[in-house]
Amino acid sequence: RSRLSSGINAEWPLRPGQLLLMNGVNSDSKASFDTPTFEGIENFKVNTDILYDHLAECRVIKSDEEIEVMRYVNRISGEAHKEVMKMMKPGHMEYEGEATFKHYSYMKGGMRFVGYTCICASGENNAVLHYGHAGEPNDKLVKDGDLLLFDMGSEYAGYTADVTLSYPANGKFTEKQKFVYQTCLDANLKVQSELKPGVSWTDMHRLAEEVIIKKFMEKRKKYRLRLCVDTTA
Repeated sequence: RSRLSSGINAEWPLRPGQLLLMNGVNSDSKASFDTPTFEGIENFKVNTDILYDHLAECRVIKSDEEIEVMRYVNRISGEAHKEVMKMMKPGHMEYEGEATFKHYSYMKGGMRFVGYTCICASGENNAVLHYGHAGEPNDKLVKDGDLLLFDMGSEYAGYTADVTLSYPANGKFTEKQKFVYQTCLDANLKVQSELKPGVSWTDMHRLAEEVIIKKFMEKRKKYRLRLCVDTTA
């Protein structure tokens, strides 16, 4: 807040009648977006040169106070996931995991909202991107042998966690489930070992894919594995 306020006072020539609108290019995708408009906009002096750069900086560079809030919301989210793990078993509904997560986050952390729609996928629903929306509202019965993929994050003071866990509903991995889980964990740890200031996130993305593809190719016949690779990435 202090950095943004000082930026406004020192650099932003604000005055009545001036309207700041977003206009910029995504540094990763190189895609640009259309500046918003509305009826009567001609009555304002529009400035599209200021807002984007300042908001982008605020998203990337965090103050010590912001980091403290982010650590808090991640800690509570992690604890809430543990509560879900304790109760979730075959015979429960997916939405019971969502309800338990939200209840703990609010009761123990004062977090009234979540940062995004809770994803509580089991079995074949794990393959549905952004499962849990209104059309598929975490309403499947969890069965014995199902692998759970729960992606939920609490929100506090405008900051959200984003925590994803995957574990067997009955508490025991099958041999194939264990292999896939361990492969993803190996990729995660490999990226963490290489991650440092100055490294491109796209290189880290490719590194994770390399680890996964190599291990899958080694076991593809044993586990009847199939890979879908995006060659444009």
